[in-house]
Amino acid sequence: MDACMQFNSVRADDVLNQAFALFPVEVVCVGILQKGLNEIGSWWYADKVSVQQEHFASSLANRRLDTLVSMTPLPSRAQSILIGCPPGERHTFPILLLDLFLRRRGWRVIDLGADIPVDQIVTSTLSINPEMVIMAAQTLVGAAGLREAFLALRASGKP
Repeated sequence: MDACMQFNSVRADDVLNQAFALFPVEVVCVGILQKGLNEIGSWWYADKVSVQQEHFASSLANRRLDTLVSMTPLPSRAQSILIGCPPGERHTFPILLLDLFLRRRGWRVIDLGADIPVDQIVTSTLSINPEMVIMAAQTLVGAAGLREAFLALRASGKP
C-alpha cells in the first residue's frame, strides 16, 4: 500500500511477486489485493488519499488479475458462467477476482465487463445460455442496476 501511495509500481509489483511466491493465489488476491483496495478506498472516501492514488492502486491490482486470468488453463467443464457489472457500475475488481477464482476451478467464464446495459445483458444471456449469471456492484447506482437486470432476465424467461 505504501508503494501504491508513492506511485511506485516497481516496488508494488515486487511485493506482490514475493507474496505470490510464498502463498496461494487466492490468499494473495483476497488478503493483499482486495484488502488493500478496500483500505485505500476507505482512505479516499475519508479524503486521506487522492483519486489518482486510488486509481493507481486499482489499476495495478486489475492488471495483476488480468495477467493471472490469462494464465489459467483451458476450462475443464462444459458449462459456462456469464459475469459482469450492471448499468452504472464501473468497479470491476470484484468481478475480475471472481473470474479468476472460477477459471481456476475449471469453469468457462464469459466476462462482459463494466456498465452493461440491461438489454445487452438479456441478449447476451439468451444467446450464450450460461449455466449461471453473476453480476456485482459496489455502488448504490450499480445495486439498482442489479435489480433491473434481474427483473429483465426473469421477464425474458431465463431462470
